[in-house]
Amino acid sequence: METARLSAAEREEINARAERLLERHGNSVLRLAYSYLHNMDDAEEILQESLIRFLQAAPSLENERHEKAWLLRVAGNLSKNRIAYNRLRHADQLEETLAAEQREDLSFVWEAVKRLPSSDREVIHLFYYEGFSTAEIAGILGQKESTVRSRLMRGREKLRRVLKEAYDFGESV
Repeated sequence: METARLSAAEREEINARAERLLERHGNSVLRLAYSYLHNMDDAEEILQESLIRFLQAAPSLENERHEKAWLLRVAGNLSKNRIAYNRLRHADQLEETLAAEQREDLSFVWEAVKRLPSSDREVIHLFYYEGFSTAEIAGILGQKESTVRSRLMRGREKLRRVLKEAYDFGESV
């Protein structure tokens, strides 16, 4: 899709669609990318690239939930590619407002989640933070639902241990 060949009306329509996508799903895509990358600049680039891919592919999806799932799957794949490219450089701190969305009392849990391996972190993020069912997560990640449930169970157990360690030693997570 070359913008030079598009009419002003077509460009305006594309810009409006991108703006709607960003308003509806931008925070979710950004949070998912950040959960992989631990770097806000990289996460913002993944958000932009995900929106561009959506606009280029222009998929015909049933509803807004499928639209979000499509964007999250692309963002997850792009994030994994970025990790492979730059081997997870050390990152900046996630802003508290994004991590806990006005729930300061839960920010320590997000810090503990960040300590989990990527595979556990992504299912916990999608299940608890984004509110997807295990069946939906399976579709997003291209895995069996039983695998997602197992990863969720293992992730919860690891999170429980991380939180217990932090509590037992009185350290801030």
